[in-house]
Amino acid sequence: MTSFTFGDLFNFQAIDYIFLAETEENIYAGRILNRTQTQILTKYYETALKKGSSVLDGTVYSFVVLSTKDLKERAAYFRDTGRGNFDVSLFIPLSIQLSIEDLKAIKEEIIKKRCVSIKLKELVKDITV
Repeated sequence: MTSFTFGDLFNFQAIDYIFLAETEENIYAGRILNRTQTQILTKYYETALKKGSSVLDGTVYSFVVLSTKDLKERAAYFRDTGRGNFDVSLFIPLSIQLSIEDLKAIKEEIIKKRCVSIKLKELVKDITV
């Protein structure tokens, strides 16, 4: 069985994810959106930002646009982090490694966003990138 750590990428049911953390009850993973989904999300985020909308602290806008070569212009999206029904034995590891910059940005996004679960914040805060 493959072991996953913060920042590892995997595919599950034809969707790419980034592994964040794990407890006995939950696997925390962020979905990697495709470029079109990322463009739409970014557009809505920028509009909400211009309007000063309070929804900016919501899980809808918890994401990081990645700069890693193979994932450039795709977002790691944290809306439903910890809510999936994952079976680790069905994870297909991806051979892509995230850049240090992306890993730092993901960790910072998780720690700073109020909408991210407290448990995930606790699990990620002491990870060294």
